[in-house]
Amino acid sequence: MAPLPDAVTTLLRTADANALLRDAEGLAEVLTASDWTPEIESGRFAADGWDLLSSAWAPNVSVFFDGAAHAVREAARAVAAAIKAEPNRWTFDSEGPDWSTWAVDDPRWDEDEIDWLVWEGPDVVVSLFTAGETPAGPGTLPSHLHLAIERADTPPEGLPRDDERARRVLREGSVVDRWYLAGEHDLPQDVIEALENDPDPRVRAAAESERWIRERAFEGLPPAE
Repeated sequence: MAPLPDAVTTLLRTADANALLRDAEGLAEVLTASDWTPEIESGRFAADGWDLLSSAWAPNVSVFFDGAAHAVREAARAVAAAIKAEPNRWTFDSEGPDWSTWAVDDPRWDEDEIDWLVWEGPDVVVSLFTAGETPAGPGTLPSHLHLAIERADTPPEGLPRDDERARRVLREGSVVDRWYLAGEHDLPQDVIEALENDPDPRVRAAAESERWIRERAFEGLPPAE
């Protein structure tokens, strides 16, 4: 089984609600200490060919890896093995088959519908999913995996819009707080404009990136690769 990048294994070891999923500062601190490199877009990091999207409201992390089907399956099996290596921490809670036990050339990967694998901890839920190449608009998505790490106390529908909280973060938050705020959906217009004119260039760049994404979505254009 191919080894996982250190950034991924460290992320799994530090997946808890009191550090990684505490708030924006906790996310950034743990991720950078785990060798994830921040990118321009709010909440986005990268490491060794893996991509990570994170949000501070509510704190959560989604990790993605894509490539050839065999490579994706091998990586997913390695992620599952790393989680299973801590049996006293995680409880397996999936109804479907544990496909992480299949060989990468097992025909069931193509014949069966793959469900999410879910592990629950005392304060965190970890979910793992794989998919083969799938149609997407005019093209296709490559084979990929999705590893999600969320707080156990986050409602299934997420946290509601809170304009006063957004304005408070804008006034009182750190650069990291505001960088994460720039990526939140459905912000009031005054907050968006303030973020686009933030004194810190990292926040301005993140807000500009979000504006560009919104404009392309409004025009019905696909997101850039």
